[in-house]
Amino acid sequence: MCEAITVGILTGLMGAVQSIAGYQAQSQAASASEKAYQEQRNLNQEAANRAYQQTQLKMKGEMERASQQAEQGLVRRLQAQGTTLAAGRAGQSIGGLLADAERVEGKDLGALGMNLAYAQQDYFFGMENIYTQQNAANISAASQRVAAPSAGGLALGLAGSAMSGVQAGLALKAPAAGGGGGGGSSGGGGYNTQLPDYGQYKPPAYGT
Repeated sequence: MCEAITVGILTGLMGAVQSIAGYQAQSQAASASEKAYQEQRNLNQEAANRAYQQTQLKMKGEMERASQQAEQGLVRRLQAQGTTLAAGRAGQSIGGLLADAERVEGKDLGALGMNLAYAQQDYFFGMENIYTQQNAANISAASQRVAAPSAGGLALGLAGSAMSGVQAGLALKAPAAGGGGGGGSSGGGGYNTQLPDYGQYKPPAYGT
């Protein structure tokens, strides 16, 4: 009996040790996975920030270039009108020349505005694309995370180990099948469950 108890205890302890070791290993793996995930998210954010800055700088350059070209167009118009006025012309001819200079400037400004609108559209598309790529990278990193084990799972594992130890002890304490000597009525090796017939018992006669 003592041997059965000892075996049961050892079996339960071994199972408990394995459950605890597995829980600790899963916890360490989950912790390392979470750290790697957070580091990857930081890297994704830094890459997105660099892309945002580059896109913003590109848009800023387009706006500065358009502003400079607009100023140059204004200077050209004023120079053309000044030249016309300095020539001393009068009548409708001078009015037409002045208007021509304004039309040229307006045409140039219209082209600049169209180019700037395209640049703004590319800017917004670029910013949205950066955001989408960052989210996709974060989702990909999240899919590789290892889930942390639950305390409930550990408790179930310990309970299962204890039950295994009890079952191992009981298995050693149980009588072997077919023992007990004498077969039953069926001729097998089971226990003989037939009770004796006490009604046929006759006590010995004393004093005779």
